[in-house]
Formats: sequence, structure tokens, C-alpha cells
Amino acid sequence: MEGTYYITIGRQFGSGGREVGKRVAQALGIPYYDKELLAVAAKESGLSHQFLESYDEKPTNSFFYSLVMGQQNLLSGAHGVTVEQLAAKAQREAVLSVAEKGSCVIVGRCADYLLRDKPGLLRVYISADWDKRVERVCQRDGVTPKEAEEKMRRMDKTRGAYYTFHTDRKWSAAETYDLCINSSRKGIEATAELILDFVRR
Repeated sequence: MEGTYYITIGRQFGSGGREVGKRVAQALGIPYYDKELLAVAAKESGLSHQFLESYDEKPTNSFFYSLVMGQQNLLSGAHGVTVEQLAAKAQREAVLSVAEKGSCVIVGRCADYLLRDKPGLLRVYISADWDKRVERVCQRDGVTPKEAEEKMRRMDKTRGAYYTFHTDRKWSAAETYDLCINSSRKGIEATAELILDFVRR
């Protein structure tokens, strides 16, 4: 394929969005970024990888997030900048940095919003049926169905709050994306193929 293009993937927890993204990136021969962005952010910001991971996709100084998670994470440093704001800034700059290097697939981290003015952007959202998500999380994380459901609710709320805080859009809303796919319908491989077909056309 000619030109530079960016595929961003938003995903429900347990929908297989990460696996889909990896397959798409491999098929196109372009870099894949998910947790890999933390390493980029750490290198470029000077912040530790462990620090960035602890605030990964968590809202900054958000009252709504505090209610959702039942805790306050509002420790402020110099000039009233919270540690969450430092982490969010590092991740934001990491997304822009990898995009400057060329075509890539980026999972989460508000990449669809951060790259909204880039030509060649395809914004994808991956969802899945509740029971399939529970099954996937149980197998992947070695937890009980009840634990999987609790984790799914918590992670979806966390991601939604993070996205809403850092953008002017609603996470998971169809109008936010170019392509919305339920991975339960045809499976991970076919979902990746659908995205690839969309890109190639």
C-alpha cells in the first residue's frame, strides 16, 4: 500500500481488540503499539516504565474516575501538576512521536483523537458479546466468571472515563469511529481480515 496510514483501535475489555490489532499490523508489515507505547513514553519523558504503567489509560484528576474507582489519586507535584497529568502527557507525546515515524497500528490511549487531523487515519472500535468476553477473560487471566465480569465492568468504566476526560468525544459511541465491529460474530481472525479489506479498499 502507498502512503502513510494509521489504524487506531478502541476496544471493550475482553473483546480481543489487542489480538486483532496485532494481526492487522503483522499483515500490513507495520509497527504495532499498545503497551509498547509505555516504553516509548518512558524513554522520551525520562519517567519510569513502572510509573507510567500504574497510570496507563486512567483519567487525570477526574472526580468521575474517583467515584468509579472508589479512590483519590490527586497527589500534586510542583506547579500543581498531578502525577496523572505527567503520565498522560508522556503517553500523548509518545503517540504523536510514533505516528511521526510512519504507518502503524495503535491500540487505545486516545490515539484516534490525538491523530484526528492526520490523513490516512482509520478509527476502529471492537466490541464483543458479554458471554464471549467473560470466556476470554477467564481463559486469559485465569479468573472465575464472577471475577471476570467485575474486571470487565471496572476496566470499561476506567477506559471510558479516561477517554472522556482527554477528548471532547464519547468512548464507544459509533459516531466516534469509522468502523465498529463485534468480534464475536466471526472471530478474531475474520475481524482482522475485515479491517484489512477496509484498509485496502
